[in-house]
Amino acid sequence: MYGYTICNSCKSKLRLFTDKTIKKYNSKNPEKFSKDIQNRLDYLNKDYIKKRIKLLHIQKQLKHIRKNN
Repeated sequence: MYGYTICNSCKSKLRLFTDKTIKKYNSKNPEKFSKDIQNRLDYLNKDYIKKRIKLLHIQKQLKHIRKNN
């Protein structure tokens, strides 16, 4: 699913929107809804990268600290 392996029991836990729900939100303002989804995806990607860099930095520093002790 979108490049991720997800078992059926995990898939149900994702609580994915039904087609009916998506159509309902989209029918109110299709352009705004589409932009909102893209903005959320962009935010998640930026947030993921920022947090990953911080954790990788900590991991590198820990290796350096352990090496010098």
